[in-house]
Amino acid sequence: MSITIADYIVVGGGITGCVIASRLKQKNPSLTVLLVEAGPNPKSEHDVTSPMGGFALQGSELDWQYSTKPDPNTKDRTHTLTAGKTLGGGSILNYGGWSRGDVADYDAWARLTGYEEWDYEHLLPYFQSVESFGSSEQVPSDLSPRGIEGPMRITSANSSSEKRRYPLGEPLCKAWSELGVERTAYGCTGRNEGLSEWLENWHNGQRQAAHHAYSLDGVEILTNTPVIGFVIAQEYMSLIKADGPPRVMGVSLESGQAVQVKREVILCAGAVGSPTILLGSPGLQDLSGAGANMIDHFALFQLFKLKPSDKGLALGHTDLNDPAFFLGMPSDYVVYVGLPRDLLTKALDEDRITGVERDALLEPGRCFLEMLVLYHPLSAPVPADGSYISSSVMLTLPSSRGRISIPKDRLDTHPVIEPNYFSSALDRLALVYGVRRMLQLMLDTKAFHPYIEAEVPPPGFEALHPGSSDAEIEARIRGAGVAHYHTVGTCALGSVVDANLRVKGIDGVRVCDASILPSSVGGHPQATLYGIAEKAAEMILNDSRTE
Repeated sequence: MSITIADYIVVGGGITGCVIASRLKQKNPSLTVLLVEAGPNPKSEHDVTSPMGGFALQGSELDWQYSTKPDPNTKDRTHTLTAGKTLGGGSILNYGGWSRGDVADYDAWARLTGYEEWDYEHLLPYFQSVESFGSSEQVPSDLSPRGIEGPMRITSANSSSEKRRYPLGEPLCKAWSELGVERTAYGCTGRNEGLSEWLENWHNGQRQAAHHAYSLDGVEILTNTPVIGFVIAQEYMSLIKADGPPRVMGVSLESGQAVQVKREVILCAGAVGSPTILLGSPGLQDLSGAGANMIDHFALFQLFKLKPSDKGLALGHTDLNDPAFFLGMPSDYVVYVGLPRDLLTKALDEDRITGVERDALLEPGRCFLEMLVLYHPLSAPVPADGSYISSSVMLTLPSSRGRISIPKDRLDTHPVIEPNYFSSALDRLALVYGVRRMLQLMLDTKAFHPYIEAEVPPPGFEALHPGSSDAEIEARIRGAGVAHYHTVGTCALGSVVDANLRVKGIDGVRVCDASILPSSVGGHPQATLYGIAEKAAEMILNDSRTE
């Protein structure tokens, strides 16, 4: 190992780790910044650039493949959580969806924590600093502007190429209109409710990985180097209690070596990795909030058979072989919806949600569901021959909470993940409502009637239709629902970290990754993660100037 001490050690080379390491070195070249990543630098044999390559990387050596405990709420199924174990982290494995939450999602963070600097107004400049929307992607001037000078190129599917016009796009919009959902929304403007164009950070059909968008020139990088804990100042490891909080002096590596830190360790190991490292560090006892508050976007994917047609409607058909159709995910529009007020209040009452949390969820315009139609069967066990399309109905504001802990046997390094998916009335009522809406869209609208034959159920299930009972839809969700791999919340703002992302009760360590989110945000998290990393880097640099 060539480096044994650094000014800053960033643990985790995913989205937030790459942004922070890059910004620290760019803004202050005199700093020694070490980025430590448990996984490898992607090799040439890994397809980390093409849109469909992300599917193939799940389950590969670039994926942590975290396994949960059997979940009684999902028929005792064990879930495998995909997470990037590679330089670039989740930006290597995700599907490229780009969406911020609503204004109310971020304002809820401020209400829940009391940290006003974490509301939407304060976060917006950091979101904008990441994005580079082209001139064709600008929105009406009375809406919050999108970023135009950041390192991450963002485009809609329709704007990526004049030839990328999926045949079912126009009927899809008409079908949503029949259900009262109009094209009134613009992604990344603070208001998601309604139908809007699907945004993505694919550029010319190529993935924009975090470590490429944010230069790591000058940053010391260690890959294939798992961190298992912190080095704590010796006086706190003795039986005699020292004055003040424990001080982190460096990181302990799985190899048995250690690296010292002069200033701070910034923990960016993800919503599973960060609490695992905190909880596994000897000498740190008062971390009761670490690992709690685990949140994920639980969802139901469905498969639909297309009626016979003399023209191609989905990818796999020879009519749709133009390279433009493969520039990103096979989708063009996304819908975000709230819940009927009576359904929402009923769920909150049943879950006994009160106070600030209840008030935040009752804010007008909050979106509880994302609905997406994809013109490809994705990973379903059917031929990708243009005969099938698929859909996703995803909970964006789940109220179910899980927990991550470490085994009592210290020789076992695998985290204990108890996801507790689909355990609240709010999640149950919301997802059943959303799946029914998707069934109505596909099978009960005039616009889609000429195209969709029926839902194709997973083995062992009956096909669903608009007339299916709530109990039948709920049974399908319990038996086939899965997480969207958007785990957040396990080192939450206000609970584990303070407003400056410093771990409470410990000196010398901050956390900045998905684990700090105190509550969920609508849409896919990567846009939010890039933004909070920009904010964290600025905080760290400002504090370094006063030391």
